[in-house]
Amino acid sequence: MSAVIALLRAVNVGGRTVKAAQLRAVAEGLGHEQVATYANSGNVVLVPAAGASAADVAAGLSQGLADELGFDVPVVARTAAEWDRVVGVLPFPAQAKDDPAHLVVCCWDDVPDVASVRTFDASRYGDEVVVWHGRETYAYYPDGQGRSKLTLDVLSRAAGRVGTARNWNTVLALQQLAAERAS
Repeated sequence: MSAVIALLRAVNVGGRTVKAAQLRAVAEGLGHEQVATYANSGNVVLVPAAGASAADVAAGLSQGLADELGFDVPVVARTAAEWDRVVGVLPFPAQAKDDPAHLVVCCWDDVPDVASVRTFDASRYGDEVVVWHGRETYAYYPDGQGRSKLTLDVLSRAAGRVGTARNWNTVLALQQLAAERAS
C-alpha cells in the first residue's frame, strides 16, 4: 500500500496545539502503520490501514483529533503518487531552486471553484504570483509570507475550499518521507 501524506490546518497557533506524539498516537490508533510526523506543525506521513483511501485517512484523523483534543482539526490528505504529481507540475522551478522558502503549495480539500479562481487577481495583494492547478495552488512570495496580504484565508475564500499551505522545503521533505515508506 502506498503512503499517504496528511496535513493538518491551523494547528499550533491560537491555542490549538497538536503535539507530534498526539498526532502519531491518533494515527496509530486508527490502524495506520509506519507513522512519522514532520516539523511538529501538523504533517504526518503513514501507510494507511487496510482499505483506507487518502480521503478516509483525512476524515479519520480529523475526527480522531477532534475527539482527542476537543476542537475541530481540518485535515487534507494526498497519496504518495498524488504528492509526486504536486511536485512534478511545479510552475516555479527557478524559485524552487533559488528561493524555496518563499514558495508555497496550498492543498485544498477538493477542487476550487473554477469561476472564482479564474477571476482571482493576486496582484491586488502585492508582488505574489499564484497558479491554480487542480486541488493545489502554488504561490510565490518574493518578499516572504509573514507580512503579505495574500494570506491562506484570502486564498481559501477565492477557492471556496478548506486547505492548508506548506513551503517548498516541507513539500520535498514530506515527499522523501513518503518514498521511504514505499520501500
